[in-house]
Amino acid sequence: MLLSGAVAIALSQPAFAEPTKLVKVQVKPTNGGIDLSLQTQSGETPQVFAVNRSNSWTADITNTRLSLPDGGTFRQETPAPGIQLVTVTPLDANSVRVTVVGQGNSPVGKIQRSPGGVVLSVSPTTTTAQNVPKLAQTAPRTTAQTQVPVQPAPTNPQNSPVAPFPTSQQPMVPAPGVMIDGVPANAPGTPPFLPKASPPPIGDIATGTIDATAATIDLGSNERVRLVLKDAPAREVLSLLARTAGLNIAFTAAGGAQQQGQQQTAQQQAAAEGPRISLDVENESVQDVFNYVLRLSGLEANRVGRTIFVAPNLPNSAKNLVTRTVRLNQVLVTNAVGFLVALGAESAVARERQVTTVVALPVAQLEGAQTTAAPTQAQTTTETRIETQRVNYIDSVPILRGLVVSGDERTNMVTLVGDSRLVNIAISQLTQLDIRRRQAVVNVRVVDVDLNAIDRANASFRFGLGRFRFNVFGDGSDFGSIGFGTSQGGAGNDFVASLALAVENQHAKLLTDPTLVVQEGQTATVRLVEEVVTNLDVETTFSDGLATQNVTVEKGAAGLILTIKIDRIDDNGFISLSVAPTVASPSGQQVQVSSDLGNIQIVLLSERRLESGQIRLRDGQTLVLSGIIDDRDRALVTKVPILGDIPLLGALFRRTERENQRREVIVLLTPRVLDDSQFSTLGYTYTPGPAVQQLLEDQNNRLQPQNQPR
Repeated sequence: MLLSGAVAIALSQPAFAEPTKLVKVQVKPTNGGIDLSLQTQSGETPQVFAVNRSNSWTADITNTRLSLPDGGTFRQETPAPGIQLVTVTPLDANSVRVTVVGQGNSPVGKIQRSPGGVVLSVSPTTTTAQNVPKLAQTAPRTTAQTQVPVQPAPTNPQNSPVAPFPTSQQPMVPAPGVMIDGVPANAPGTPPFLPKASPPPIGDIATGTIDATAATIDLGSNERVRLVLKDAPAREVLSLLARTAGLNIAFTAAGGAQQQGQQQTAQQQAAAEGPRISLDVENESVQDVFNYVLRLSGLEANRVGRTIFVAPNLPNSAKNLVTRTVRLNQVLVTNAVGFLVALGAESAVARERQVTTVVALPVAQLEGAQTTAAPTQAQTTTETRIETQRVNYIDSVPILRGLVVSGDERTNMVTLVGDSRLVNIAISQLTQLDIRRRQAVVNVRVVDVDLNAIDRANASFRFGLGRFRFNVFGDGSDFGSIGFGTSQGGAGNDFVASLALAVENQHAKLLTDPTLVVQEGQTATVRLVEEVVTNLDVETTFSDGLATQNVTVEKGAAGLILTIKIDRIDDNGFISLSVAPTVASPSGQQVQVSSDLGNIQIVLLSERRLESGQIRLRDGQTLVLSGIIDDRDRALVTKVPILGDIPLLGALFRRTERENQRREVIVLLTPRVLDDSQFSTLGYTYTPGPAVQQLLEDQNNRLQPQNQPR
């Protein structure tokens, strides 16, 4: 059954007090319909019950009495397109009915609370929505169990010697049934539909806009012109426009000079006049038309006084060049210069490198003596080289073409030489490029849990059993402190409470709890290790009947090594990092090696290591790494001397004790993005308030030694 109406209920506080008075009704047209504002007075918030009937939307307001200033009801016709009538009438002594009638279709309403009453947002629906219920009239497609007789086509029996196939025929070999433990197996059902493919979520992207429009030549005239030209040389067009504005033109074309005394060809003469331009403009300022011609022809222009210099490539003496030096704070000068070169600039980077020169020393040699290699002398000098960079594109013209960039690695400074517009664009790009690398404060807790003691305490840290449920779609709240007070709430309260209880009951040990500040792209390492001898290399040499031993001792690290790498911190508060904890401990087996130094014991290490790979966490989320389990079985045999070695009967005088040790390392990692902007309490711009200044002064006075009289 298909219902054609929709019901919406908005619940509020129970209505047991005095009825609320509805004192004012106001209809306000909107883009999608109307907003019906109902102003109430002296009473509790009313309850609203809304329902769609036929072509109207009705809302019953309970615990409300209609008290309009005129003492009657409210009625308004055609307040907005698609809505025919709006009425507000009393339903009974303590109820009011609001009816909105649509034009052919039932409107859609939305209830909103306001401080002084209720706002009903009503919008008309389209005709397409009305036709949707008609789809339900179509009979569903089902598989019928009865056979429909089909009349065969008339055929000639003489021409049809083969009998037709029967309508229903059983297979000669039926499909065998599948039996499992004597019970028929269930037939495989239809696989469930997979969810619709959806792309991963994306976040906000910080953008910066830089004005890179072409520069304009100011002619100082607002005169309107009408000009119609066809295939006119650009030089003549520019001269005509400049003369109209009362200015002069100095024009030169590249390649216009004579080549080896020969006369210029027609093509060269045309190039000397500039490219051809066709114009048909009317009521346009002479300044705009002049700049339009410059842009179309690709010519460069510069105004000096009352003369405008125009050429395909102006010499530096005819340009208004600007030189600016920028000292970069964060980005390296090589990266900044390469970025500007990609935008079309030309660069020259000064690099210092060490050059080693080998010089052969002259040696006097006696006649007849054996020839030997001459001694050499190496000299190392520092050489400064200038490297030039330029990118030539095929199908595009970069915006910084004509800008010269020079970088110095020692001072990390960039010098820009070129037109003022190009210099300003380059500085704007460097400003957006020279941003600080973000930093993250990473709190790491490494806990070593005795699983045997946990099992004896009827607890478990094996996450696969379902004892602890984690809200992976949580709000990124912290797991809380371990061993330092109670948990502050979050997705893993049960887990943190059990882990803290294990630490307090000596069933677990907190190996380390550091807080590290790591910059983006850097790696931090925590080492809590002790060196032990893991290998011994003994080399014996014989010389003149004497044996000499060279002993090389190799040491290993026993303890905890924790490596954290922050790969990226994006603008949306996500931190991409990787963590690799390593726990190495003596395995209990020792090997003795004899040498001239005596017997040296070699300790075998048992290492537990985990590499998480690159993962992504939100600011404040906690990562739990578990499963680093160390399982050891030990057998201790004690016996009575002599009697314990007797075959068969010796078993009565021996005792074997087996011990199983199972320990698990759990790593809890919580990163937080460090705010080092101008609004943070770090850096030179921080100014403490009066209360903080007084506190700092009091602490400084307590730390200073007081002058006591002697």
